[in-house]
Amino acid sequence: MNLHVAMVARTLNVRHLRGTGRYVQEILRNARAADHIRWTAYGHDPALPFRVPEPLLGRAEVFEFRGDRFHLWEQIGLPMRLRQSGAQILHCAENTAPIWQPIPTIVTIHDTVPWEEDTRGLDRFYLHDIQKIALRRCAHVITISESSRRDIVARWPFLADRLTVISHGIADEFFSEERAPLPAALAQALGDAPYLVYLGGAQPRKRFDWAMELLARCGRDDLHLVGCGFGAGTAPLDRIPEVLRGRVHFAPFLEDCELVSLYRGAQAAVYPTLYEGFGFPAVEAQAAGTPVLFSPVSSLVDLVGPLAWTNEPQDFDAWLASLKEVLALPAAVRAERAEAGMRWARCFSWRSSVEKHFQVYREVLARA
Repeated sequence: MNLHVAMVARTLNVRHLRGTGRYVQEILRNARAADHIRWTAYGHDPALPFRVPEPLLGRAEVFEFRGDRFHLWEQIGLPMRLRQSGAQILHCAENTAPIWQPIPTIVTIHDTVPWEEDTRGLDRFYLHDIQKIALRRCAHVITISESSRRDIVARWPFLADRLTVISHGIADEFFSEERAPLPAALAQALGDAPYLVYLGGAQPRKRFDWAMELLARCGRDDLHLVGCGFGAGTAPLDRIPEVLRGRVHFAPFLEDCELVSLYRGAQAAVYPTLYEGFGFPAVEAQAAGTPVLFSPVSSLVDLVGPLAWTNEPQDFDAWLASLKEVLALPAAVRAERAEAGMRWARCFSWRSSVEKHFQVYREVLARA
């Protein structure tokens, strides 16, 4: 018998996918007919693309609800749809959930960063007050790392006995031999220059300035830096030092196949984030055979593989020494470590992750 799961998929109803959207997309596309799972994936904006995988084992439905900016789509519109959908389980995969839960509800909390930011007014009330009530009513909570689990239990102790850790996987494109060309403008800007890749975007905790300082002080005037994760209008062009003009570039939003090519062509990936619920780039770089520099903080302590160079977050001299070591690696040593890194990264399987999600679904339904 099929299990009918309603999936909140607003992070697929966008122009460009980000981390949470990739998580939702991989759950949907890694389901197989033999799993006996049928989906209804819900989006909220008919004006934007709905990036559900094709074919989808089920159906996609986009509907508007007045008052979306006041969260009424989630709190009223979605529960009303669920009453008529025939779904048996609701999976809210994007950190928040409705208070009104007409069917057993599971929520994925990726990390507690939204609750730690300095939000004000309605947004703060919604996260700290409304969501506390919603979480108390949820049948189960999924999170993506032991680090996030500890943070969630510290904030909401009442969730400790209904909280499961399920790690993310890595997209199949990272293990493919096929290569996609880089976007033309980026390829033209780089030419044949060697480059580093920075992952993280404009958020202060991601530390783009740290990556630029590494570039400036590494002693390689021929080396460039490609910044990824910056949305439209967020690239910090005014912060690029004069000495680095012409050597710092910003990638557009990349499809997975393009991102793999960018990683594979890089001398190293630089990921100086101070906190992550999971930390895709730490695994993705190693899956692509590229050395990656990061600090073993929060969930990243579990992502130290054969191609990782790790240092304390504030020890710039150690970071710089690691970068110089990576840049000076003999080709044979680099190739050997790249092979080990790619083997290690295969442990992060989306199929395995999805099977664990299905197990949670069935346990929740059995309890209900």
